[in-house]
Amino acid sequence: MENLELFLRQLASILWGNWLLFTLLAVGLLYSFATGFVQFKNFPYIINQTIINPMKQNFKGDKSSSEGSITSFQAMCTALASCVGSGNIIGVSTALASGGIGAIFWMWVAAFLGMATKFGEIILGILYREKNNKGEYIGGPMYYISKGLNLPILGSITAILMTVQIIGGNLIQSNTISSVMKNTFSVSPLITGILLVTIVFTIVYGGLKRLATVTQKIVPIMAIFYILFGLFLILVNIDKVPGVLEDIIKSAFTFEAGVGGMAGHTIKEAMRFGVARGLYSNEAGEGSAPVIHSAANVKHPVEQAIFGVTEVFIDTIVICTITGLILGCTGVLNSGEHPSILVINAFKTIHPLMGYIVSLSLILFSLTSLMSQWYFGYVGLNYVLGETVAVNFKYVFPIFSIIGALVSMDIVWLIQDCALGLLIIANLLALIVLVPKVKKATNEYFA
Repeated sequence: MENLELFLRQLASILWGNWLLFTLLAVGLLYSFATGFVQFKNFPYIINQTIINPMKQNFKGDKSSSEGSITSFQAMCTALASCVGSGNIIGVSTALASGGIGAIFWMWVAAFLGMATKFGEIILGILYREKNNKGEYIGGPMYYISKGLNLPILGSITAILMTVQIIGGNLIQSNTISSVMKNTFSVSPLITGILLVTIVFTIVYGGLKRLATVTQKIVPIMAIFYILFGLFLILVNIDKVPGVLEDIIKSAFTFEAGVGGMAGHTIKEAMRFGVARGLYSNEAGEGSAPVIHSAANVKHPVEQAIFGVTEVFIDTIVICTITGLILGCTGVLNSGEHPSILVINAFKTIHPLMGYIVSLSLILFSLTSLMSQWYFGYVGLNYVLGETVAVNFKYVFPIFSIIGALVSMDIVWLIQDCALGLLIIANLLALIVLVPKVKKATNEYFA
């Protein structure tokens, strides 16, 4: 076991070196040029189509979608449920503690480039998707790697890696929820595990339709909940916001440790941790987004791809930025406390009870991530082993929740990092080769 852990640690270190971060940024830049910087040029149109109009239809009770598919808005909510997790709170705290407050600027850079990457991924997912024997659309990186690159073996490997990675994700999110429940509400991990198994099984047993229906209701509420309380905390400290914004810019471009911004952090550290956290949070380039978005009922790939732009915007530009500003305005970054409790301490500067806001947000963020991860495993197993085996995954997946609530996560994180790193490499290869397909679809739609 020690040798396995050492091997995984070395592999993860190689996979998640600076080269991968810069490659992800380069692909984002490539797709920005290929799409005519769709994330900037068409942003007002995108927000109108992906948030304003769907919310109006939602308010009117419009549930329209064809048999065996979900709506575009449901797909975005389900995808957001997957990527908005504990990383938006604890992950941001860790990035700022390690790279300084300037890391926020590099999160923004990663997000704006990531918008174009995710836009392209979703186009490819829909271009190469198929229908299963129940009439449901099904797609993802394994499909466009297999058919677009004509590499079916690599497609199968990608599907296996995705399944391994989401099982690890289940364990990690369950462990996060268990820790919060124990430390904040004094609930035993066993009780939490049993509750999680029950909740997750109830959702996944109903398939993608039920999952999409639940996330469509929960995700907007949980996001608004955290955003409103976060903005309230920022408004209480509004006099400090200009200074924090100035520190963000200074720290992002500081070449000498101890000069400007938070002492001890340089541009190298700010860039490394900011880019890593931004990309890890919004999942651009991972290949996860096209799995869920491929199930949407749309007439043209770009019609769905624009939801990916909004997804990254909400996840990183809005939620991660609010977390960063909360940490900067309240001054808790200089407290020397562990990153896992910095945001809780920030909320407690108003009132001790406000710390529960963060705990509830962590539980909601992690729970929705947990629920949505089942579908990635289903799609991966469906690709490799077929529908007969994949359909039974809904009985197996919830069991990992109780395991995650009870066990240590060290080796799970290593397996997760290795599987995700290998998955990203395969996905980036496909994105680079298939960029002409994305460019053609984008020009066709916006013409």
